[in-house]
Parts: sequence; C-alpha cells; structure tokens
Amino acid sequence: MKSRELLTTPVLIVTGYTIVSHRDGKFLHSFTPESTTTVYQFIANREPVFDQGERYNIGYTVKDGVNWVDVSASAKADHVDPHKSYYVSKLLGEELKEVETQKSDERVQHNARDGRYLGKKYAWRIYGMAVARDTFDAYMKDIAHPAVDCYTEGSPSVAYREAGLEGAMAALIQSVTRVGGNRFRSPLLPSKNWFQIKGISAITDKK
Repeated sequence: MKSRELLTTPVLIVTGYTIVSHRDGKFLHSFTPESTTTVYQFIANREPVFDQGERYNIGYTVKDGVNWVDVSASAKADHVDPHKSYYVSKLLGEELKEVETQKSDERVQHNARDGRYLGKKYAWRIYGMAVARDTFDAYMKDIAHPAVDCYTEGSPSVAYREAGLEGAMAALIQSVTRVGGNRFRSPLLPSKNWFQIKGISAITDKK
C-alpha cells in the first residue's frame, strides 16, 4: 500500500458494528460513524476489533468506492498507540523519502565523507514524524547520533547521518512507557521528562 493511499479520519464514534460470514472462513466487519451513513469495512476473524460507541481514529483506503479499514493504522482516539503511530509515520516517510532526500542533497552543504547526511528537517520528515521536530532533534543529541554542522540555504544548521536513523526511531518507540494520554517517557531520551507521540490523525510533515 502506498502511504498517500492511506487516509485517516478525524475522530469518529463507531456505531452499527456488524460481523457477517465471508469466504475462506473469515468475517466481514462493518460499521458507520455516528450521525453518518458512510460505511467502513474490513476482513478479519470473528472477534470484534472495534468497540461500539467508542471514539477512534481510523486509517483506511478507498477501492471502487468502498472504505477498507487498515486495522494496523487505527486506534482509539483517546489512547495513542505508539506502535501504530510509528507504523503510519513510516508509511508517510517512505513515500516522502525520494523527494526529501533530493531536497536535502540540493540544499544542504556539509563536508562529511562517511555516508549520506540529511538536513535535520528532511531527516525528521522521512524517519521521525511520529514525534515533534524538537523531540526528534533532542533524541538525536541524547543518543549522540552522528551529525555534522552544515549550511541550509545559507543558514547554519545540523545534518544527521542517514545510516542508523530508522533503527534509532524504532528503538525509541520500543523503549517508551506511558505517562498519560499521548505523553510518554524513554530512558533513551533523558533530556525530556516526557514527550508526545502523535495520534494517527495528527501525523503530518508540517512542523
């Protein structure tokens, strides 16, 4: 699935949740948001995946006019799942990678010769959008990720070595414990008492 094919809803309340038999022993799940007639559906086992009357952010694709839910990209709106948020941010980053890498190569000047370095804005868009820009930069500093001084369109800045960025973000997500809501802490990010991991609908390449 291409990331730009993955759509996300604003918060919706699941109503009219039904489960009916489908081929191959699977079941067709469907529901409508409260106060609308829009149908969302997906194939899964017999057990309910969503709770009737609860608030969710839903990730879905549209095929032949049908809204197909991506369960792995959906979560309760009041309960951020860091792993699902990271999954969606990776999808978006993968699609942005070619363009953002080209922008970095064209606009960022540095003297490093030990691999590709990305301007910090571009590195965040590709690898770090599950968290805020300042959190990403603080994390890079806390783990002493290889970085080099650079100039971006004439202004001094920092560029991060691309090798290791994906693994570093995966390690951060694996290490977090919840403080409350969408606030988390990690021993890998000691400079922050807590930080936010974005809900799915809040993940964007805008600062």
